[in-house]
Amino acid sequence: MDFRPLAEAERRQLLAALRGNADRGLALLMDRRDTSFVGTTEELPAEQVMTAVKSVPCHY
Repeated sequence: MDFRPLAEAERRQLLAALRGNADRGLALLMDRRDTSFVGTTEELPAEQVMTAVKSVPCHY
């Protein structure tokens, strides 16, 4: 995996999203294929949350 710094616009968007997560509890949205940041939302459908939880590898 090669390091690729964020473009200035991407960096500002990610920082705003992280502040929204810390201040207002906004969910951070990631692309399923490459885990890149795609935005924020206040609400997620329960089905989408369950799919995300099930996709995390478990080694127990």
